[in-house]
Amino acid sequence: MDCRPEHHHRIADRQPYVLVERDRCPTRGEDPGEPARRAGNGASIYIEAKKKPDTYRTEDDKPLKDDCFHTALPKGPAGQFSWHVPQADMVMSYGKNQKAAKDFLRWFHSEKIYEQWWMTQQGFSVGPTKMWENHALWKEDPIMLPFRTAAESGRFAGYAGPAGRKAAEVISKYIISDMYAKAAQGMAGEDAVKWAHGELVKIYT
Repeated sequence: MDCRPEHHHRIADRQPYVLVERDRCPTRGEDPGEPARRAGNGASIYIEAKKKPDTYRTEDDKPLKDDCFHTALPKGPAGQFSWHVPQADMVMSYGKNQKAAKDFLRWFHSEKIYEQWWMTQQGFSVGPTKMWENHALWKEDPIMLPFRTAAESGRFAGYAGPAGRKAAEVISKYIISDMYAKAAQGMAGEDAVKWAHGELVKIYT
């Protein structure tokens, strides 16, 4: 991770920094987790930069889209894992139009209809089944190709424990992002992990 100012990317002319995935480093004096909160997701930044190449520029005035890439998170001792925001459709039991709601979801998720929506995502939304990994869309933009098989390493929040309120709290407080940011700011890696562990203990006990 390179935190030198020249590796930060700026939107337009005098707007705040928006850091792409490889550059989620905090600015001096800033809350260590703030860049991750501000940047959101590298894929969405890239897609927006593709739409407006004249608006999203690097500091040397080149299109930001040409300075973006995606890759899988590295494999660690316990394996290779990732967290992609899960989406689900539900019909609430108290709804007054049960049949219509269920019929709509069946229609929307039929292959040809769902495909029309899915293609608008340009690879940002991972297909719900493996058949989508073979779609022609993946041949259109190599920058998005790592998302083709992203679901293979995807885990729900809380893995290998249960998903629930406590796991959601860890994510909403950006504890893991802050851990990396603290290390990038200069804190010893062991101390950053110790800090994150302490925050997790507060939530889980």
